[in-house]
Amino acid sequence: MLGAGTTLNDRYVLAGRLGGGGMGEVWRADDTVLGRAVAVKVLMPALSESPAFIQRFQNEARAMATLTHPGVVDVYDYGICEVEDRQVSFLVMEYVRGESLDRVLRRGPLGAEATMRLIAEVGDALAAAHAQGIVHRDVKPANLMIRTDGGVVLTDFGIAHSASAGHLTATGTMLCSAGYCAPELATGSDVTPSVDVYALGVVAYECLAGELPFQGDTPVQIIFKHLNAPIPRLPDDVPPGPRQVVARALEKAPDRRWPSAAVMAEAARTAMDAPHRPLVPRRRHRTLRAVLTATTAVVVSGVVAGSVWLRPADPTTSVEEVSPTVDATSITAAPPSPSSRKPSTPPARRAPTPKPTASGGVTHAPSPSASVSATPTVTPTPTPTTSEPEPTAEPTTAGPEEPPTADPTISHSSGEIQCIRSPCPG
Repeated sequence: MLGAGTTLNDRYVLAGRLGGGGMGEVWRADDTVLGRAVAVKVLMPALSESPAFIQRFQNEARAMATLTHPGVVDVYDYGICEVEDRQVSFLVMEYVRGESLDRVLRRGPLGAEATMRLIAEVGDALAAAHAQGIVHRDVKPANLMIRTDGGVVLTDFGIAHSASAGHLTATGTMLCSAGYCAPELATGSDVTPSVDVYALGVVAYECLAGELPFQGDTPVQIIFKHLNAPIPRLPDDVPPGPRQVVARALEKAPDRRWPSAAVMAEAARTAMDAPHRPLVPRRRHRTLRAVLTATTAVVVSGVVAGSVWLRPADPTTSVEEVSPTVDATSITAAPPSPSSRKPSTPPARRAPTPKPTASGGVTHAPSPSASVSATPTVTPTPTPTTSEPEPTAEPTTAGPEEPPTADPTISHSSGEIQCIRSPCPG
């Protein structure tokens, strides 16, 4: 139906076919009004006759016209016309002088540095489109044009996004390219910018390995491998940095891929500058931080629990430096031995000196509520016959002193010596 010399809307004269696919054909054409070369994407007749699809396609064309980015092809016009009694919908775009990436890859794979540079530029272009709410859905080498100056331009925006990715055309071909189709597109899940990240990862793999990661005799076989098969290993000469960029982009689950095209572009630039340095995903940093936080919480809880467990249940019963309870009626003492006159260490706590009374007993100052369970005893030593007992120190009490009316009775015990001052001599 279409051919060289066909005129669309009395303005665009088709000159030569540039390529085609399941969605339609791309032609180089001449704009007779502005006198410039343009690229015209002509949709398949079956799709052009669907009012719902035409409306969505027109909305996408308007959204694309708002994009201004050096990596995104410019959109000039959109129209519908009659050609041989058939309705034709078309999109007029910038004509990029250069060649498509698929033609470049026919000559062989690219190096790691060239691949990461290309991925970074395409990632920037996708990020600009995603910021406008546009998902390309058909990122592949045939839609990546290499300019004569080496720059990369993403073409065919909005075409695949406007069609339902989960349905097949009459010829049995999916509207997205099977070799670059994200798993969620095949299962009818919600379409997010992550599908473009996956497709860009497939492009990167193809640039490094020279072939697609998943191949098959039919699109169904290829889609099945995208859903279930592990990613084949890249060639051994691919450095760790580019290898990790590709591996994360090709994760089956969308939430495990690069979070955005902009982040993937940043990772590609890092891998280009330092290809032999493995990348550390931010997701692992967050996981490590969470593990460290949980570990710290467990350690702190253990320390607190241990301190509570080791703490005595009743502090008042564990004090051993408390003065022992003294008999209220008498004090029995023996002359100290020469070796026990001066303790080796100063006492930890001085017990109050008992006060003699007229009845021969001793009045004691109030002692702490805690008391030892047993009266400390010492073994008596031989008492020298020439030594005299050490006099009892004068009592110290607040207020006027009352002179004792009788000396305290000191009796010598043949058994134990009761200690009234801590620490007791051993």
